[in-house]
Amino acid sequence: MGDIKPTEEISVSTELTETGIKASIKSRALSAWDRYWGSRADKRRSPIDAEIAEINAIANARVKIIDVLGDLGVDKLKHDPSFANRAVDAFLPSLLRRQQNKDAILDIALEDLRHNPGTDGQANEGPQKLDDGFLDRFERYAEDATDEQVRERWAKVLTSEIRKPGTFSIKVLRVIDEMDSDTARAFENVCQNRLTNVLPKALTDELSFATRYLLTTSELLLEPGFGQVRKAAVVTDFDSNDWWFWPFGSIALAMRKTANLPPHMANVLHIAEDKPALPTYVLTDVAQRIASILPDHSNDTIRALAKKLIAVAPGSELHLCFRETEGADWDFVEQITNE
Repeated sequence: MGDIKPTEEISVSTELTETGIKASIKSRALSAWDRYWGSRADKRRSPIDAEIAEINAIANARVKIIDVLGDLGVDKLKHDPSFANRAVDAFLPSLLRRQQNKDAILDIALEDLRHNPGTDGQANEGPQKLDDGFLDRFERYAEDATDEQVRERWAKVLTSEIRKPGTFSIKVLRVIDEMDSDTARAFENVCQNRLTNVLPKALTDELSFATRYLLTTSELLLEPGFGQVRKAAVVTDFDSNDWWFWPFGSIALAMRKTANLPPHMANVLHIAEDKPALPTYVLTDVAQRIASILPDHSNDTIRALAKKLIAVAPGSELHLCFRETEGADWDFVEQITNE
């Protein structure tokens, strides 16, 4: 086994600092790295020397075996030294595999933080360390992640929790762990048309029975049999004009209340209690948290929805609206036309 050269040692702390990660986010990240990598968080080698990793794993295996067996294990070691070697041989492959899975996830997470270090708002909010309960549960799931796509999913969970602590509860982690590839694929597909917690039917059309069943039984979609809709609110602008208004987080659609709306237009528009309403599927709270680790297509989605609306209500005045932060005034930035 050769010596580790100083030029091969890389500090995770230095890597995070050099990418411009703010203090609070960096502190939370290091609390996770220190938990899962120990001293490697201060001096990590890329790639890790396999011999060092195995020596550490053997030592850890011996400790864990003794912990499990207690006094019986100590007595057994005294009278049968070969017992420890047999136990380590049986336990070591699993221990190494679990650590390798965690290492792979942490490497992906570090790369994700390099490219998306978080916002100033995220840096100024939340504790300095990640919750121990989250770290405990996350570690158990990460140790079993042998598939590359699953590892990427868990890496995004970790970095999202680092940026915004409290995003992933124990329940959300459980649902993520239970998602098979078919469910994950179906969920990612429908979330391409997601606006906050809803999927407008104008864009998804009617989901197949198989997809609805898969997502509802996986606790990702509310039972759609109730006919969910997103009814418009009524807002008045500074010139005393009234608008039908559909907000979705920081983006919204506004239609002049004088619009001549059809009473019913398939999956695009309904009239409910004298208000225009958008037929939707509704995601569960758990699904919204999981969707936060997926690409956000909201800007494209709301434009596509606007085009569907103006097509069924030609001649109406329809605008895209944006706001910088929650509670800020809305800006009517773009009028949508049939062109």
